[in-house]
Amino acid sequence: MSRKRKLDTKREDVEVRFSNWLSQLLAIMMPRVLALIAGRGTSKTVDILVERIQEAAFECAGAPFAFVSDTYTNLHKNVIPSLLEGFRIKGWEEGIHYVINKEPPKEWKNKMYNKVSSWKHTMIFFTGFNFTFISLDRPAIGAGNSYVGIFGDEVKYFPQQRISNILKAVRGYKVRFGDSAFYRSITFTTDMPDPNNIGEHDWLLNYAELNDKEKILNLIQTGFVHNETKKEYANALATNNKREIMLAERNMKRWESRWIKCRKQTSFFWIASSFVNADILSLGWFDDEFGVGLEGVSSSILSIIPKLSSVSMFYAGLQERHFYNDGINYNYIDTLAFGEEPDCRELKYLDTRMALEGGLDVGNTLWFLVSQVKFNKLRVLKEMYTLPPNYIRELADEFIRYFKPHQRKRLKLYYDRAANSYKKIGQDVASQIKRAIEVDGFGKRTGWTVQLMSIGQANIGSNAEYNFMMELMSGKNKMLPQLLIDRSTCPNLKSQLEKTKTKTRNMRSGGNMIVKDKKTDGLPAHRLPKESTNFTDAFKYLLCRKTYLAAVNNKRIGASTSINIG
Repeated sequence: MSRKRKLDTKREDVEVRFSNWLSQLLAIMMPRVLALIAGRGTSKTVDILVERIQEAAFECAGAPFAFVSDTYTNLHKNVIPSLLEGFRIKGWEEGIHYVINKEPPKEWKNKMYNKVSSWKHTMIFFTGFNFTFISLDRPAIGAGNSYVGIFGDEVKYFPQQRISNILKAVRGYKVRFGDSAFYRSITFTTDMPDPNNIGEHDWLLNYAELNDKEKILNLIQTGFVHNETKKEYANALATNNKREIMLAERNMKRWESRWIKCRKQTSFFWIASSFVNADILSLGWFDDEFGVGLEGVSSSILSIIPKLSSVSMFYAGLQERHFYNDGINYNYIDTLAFGEEPDCRELKYLDTRMALEGGLDVGNTLWFLVSQVKFNKLRVLKEMYTLPPNYIRELADEFIRYFKPHQRKRLKLYYDRAANSYKKIGQDVASQIKRAIEVDGFGKRTGWTVQLMSIGQANIGSNAEYNFMMELMSGKNKMLPQLLIDRSTCPNLKSQLEKTKTKTRNMRSGGNMIVKDKKTDGLPAHRLPKESTNFTDAFKYLLCRKTYLAAVNNKRIGASTSINIG
């Protein structure tokens, strides 16, 4: 009886890589359509997505694909850096295997099947395979093009109508690439969408209807056999026996043909929790994530499909109209080199001739929002924060760098009155921040003047904040400004406003009072930006200023008086 030889993993021409079982399964399958909802830490981008891109780069050499993100800002700050990290882990290097946002070597261009008029928003690979990066807030980037396939990450932020329009362009070059399993392929990954959150969409769940159990099982079985034939071929190469190599290669190609045929016919939708990567993440990681209970992690970790919530949001008046998508000046952004940090010139609605207003929440972390009021519209333009060990100097340095082109260097700072005597830090934090912005780390004056606006201000309780925010967000009080928040530059503020819940507190005098549930402030540091209530506190200090509170209180007094007279 003959025995299969085990592949020698110590050979110089064999590379050993580690991945979780789900990544291995998807690499074995490589279906034409992959719709994956997976929890935080499952390596969706750096492993699964990158693995499919590498396979497509060889199988569809020269083909144009689209890579889609929700916003241009998210694409460059989060998605592309994750892709590049994934390529680095898998041994692909910039300049050797790919170039981004610049003209590729001539031999790479000669392999491209499509013609490119501008290398901006592109990623070109050494096989001629290439991406056009498209953000849904800049759909014109991909207008008029045809693509062989499409990749999309964090698709829960994609409005269905917008991504449907781009999917119509996935139809091109059938004569050249129609035999590939990646022809008209779709690769969508995300964590579990929660439609209770403004701007999250659950249309990807509809892809479950495309699952065909028989086709999926056939593909898995064929994929495993094909993988065995590849190992047999690798073993044969080590023997230098021409006949053995020829037979192994013939068998491998026969099963490769069957594998590709199964792939072309198969769609695969899957939901996975973060536990698929438990060996890598470790028990301690899950202990930290579950530290404050399951409420915040049922979707992002366990991938449980959310139900419509009956629990009241603290910011119950928050609506889609309070966010705007067109706040980025792309004429300026397009002048930047890839990876170059933008400054305040990216803010389309910033008036550099007007003073800035800031809201600041102080603790062992700092949370800072910058706004302007113009034509009775209060726009929250930018968010900044620090996590330990960074603190006052680092926040001030980032503010100074980002707003360096701003002409009128005056900042009105609203903050928690405790910032004047913060006990845990043991110093006057508000004055420390004022000085750090006015004088840089080298002792030179920056030109900025910071006016502390909250000296002597009374405490703003949760119940008072709740009532004020309901009034402000209703838009009915003409004495209050229209609230507008930049979705691109304030993503964590948006997330916190959507996630913050109410709880009731029993009053000594009897009855209940609505207050803000701040349980999530005890989360691990890396989860605070999206899931704590810290930015909402900075938001409170920015908006609950004396003049605005008076506008709400005066209205209530007037209403009460009219009732008494009647």
